[in-house]
Amino acid sequence: MRLPGAKTTRTFSRWLRARVLGGALILGYHRISAVENNVYGVCVSPENFTSHMVALRKYAHPIGLSLLVQCLKKYLLPPKCVAVTFDDGYADTLYVAKPVLETYDIPATVFVCTGYMGKEFWWDELERLVTCSQTELHTLHMHVGRKQFKWNATKTSLEARQPAVRHKFCRALYHFLLSLDVDDQNHVMELIRSWSGVPDSGISPRRAISEEELLRLADGELIELGAHTSHHPRLSQLSFARQEEEIQSSKRDLEALLGSNIAGFSYPNGRATVDSKRLVQGMGFTYACTSQPDVVRPGSDVYELTRFWQQDVDANGFVKGLNRWMRTRVH
Repeated sequence: MRLPGAKTTRTFSRWLRARVLGGALILGYHRISAVENNVYGVCVSPENFTSHMVALRKYAHPIGLSLLVQCLKKYLLPPKCVAVTFDDGYADTLYVAKPVLETYDIPATVFVCTGYMGKEFWWDELERLVTCSQTELHTLHMHVGRKQFKWNATKTSLEARQPAVRHKFCRALYHFLLSLDVDDQNHVMELIRSWSGVPDSGISPRRAISEEELLRLADGELIELGAHTSHHPRLSQLSFARQEEEIQSSKRDLEALLGSNIAGFSYPNGRATVDSKRLVQGMGFTYACTSQPDVVRPGSDVYELTRFWQQDVDANGFVKGLNRWMRTRVH
């Protein structure tokens, strides 16, 4: 008999508590865009996103995240409560997601990386450089301190040009870059630009939102903005001082632009460190989100709120996911 692993056991335990005790769901999205190759698995098509919001309005009780946190603290949680969030701050959040949210009157919170406003995120540039390059993959070698990247060329030159191989190479590079501090990431990206031979694309369609667009996104009462650091580093790779700088600068930049307090924070890559959690509390944030999949309920740690990341599935798949974690079925 094959025993389930620790991760499976923990997931089952969380699911069982959710079915017995109930609670609210916080949903996470990144990009709302139809793409040919969803290399990182973070894109949801506009059609599917619309079907998700239709289902939320029909079967659940959509609620703003700040209000949800207030309900948690007061131990007064409405039934079938669901909050919608977005990480990173892509421009399509304004042009694609907001009109849908307005149509169905669904509030949302958008956590923004302020160091990329109007620019292409490094991981999206990485994908573009790798997939558009004609350079042999095995020719890219990099050393950063004690860390190194080397691609074992097990494929022929012809096979290495196939999209699936390029995507695998891209994901390997992504994880290498993810382990680095911001300065080292910038250095490595310069090396990759030179290696790829791909010219600058100008304004990318998958860029981050600009300052002017951010003001338009925040206009009205439906969208709340939160901080997400400046450059989206893995906080566990940074010193205490660098964590403080990344978190504080994103809050400061947003508050200066909007002229209002920023209450929420989202940990990049979904994980809080002991130091980052302490910093977030000390800087006056009232809540913070992780990427741990679980329901939230009265008594949950508001500085480690759990979320469910949404896949590019249709309405049936979306509702199935809601029903899996809600004690009261949504239909």
